[in-house]
Amino acid sequence: MASLLTDVEKTAVNSALSDMHDTFARDIHVYVEEASSIPVELNYNPLYGRRRDTSKISSENTLTRYTYSARVFYKGEQGEDIIDGNAQMNLMASEGQVRIKVKSAAYEKIKICSRIEVDDELYVVDGDAKVIGPFGAQFYSISLKREN
Repeated sequence: MASLLTDVEKTAVNSALSDMHDTFARDIHVYVEEASSIPVELNYNPLYGRRRDTSKISSENTLTRYTYSARVFYKGEQGEDIIDGNAQMNLMASEGQVRIKVKSAAYEKIKICSRIEVDDELYVVDGDAKVIGPFGAQFYSISLKREN
């Protein structure tokens, strides 16, 4: 099927969108829990997950922080609820919803992340990502909600 745009024009449009992203993007931090690697040892039995002479090896998960650029959009009107929590003071809490747009490299880490830091606030992914781009998956739009 014939296209109205040539490959050079498509590349120019994608480049302009990438430049616009770089202009308005700010840094976000993606936290991923990763299992620590166990050093190679001759007495280590991977089937049982322990050394020959010890009872068990505790596996440790480390929280790794990655920094990516993202365009951040705060929802205009966010509802506020009164949180009682059997306390003497009623506290107002907003929904804390944010939408970010990231490039595909950041999306690969966000798929497996435990939380995301945007403007010194922690968020979790809320729903599936939406693919954005006129000629393919150039960006991903992801909804986040504040971690409470």
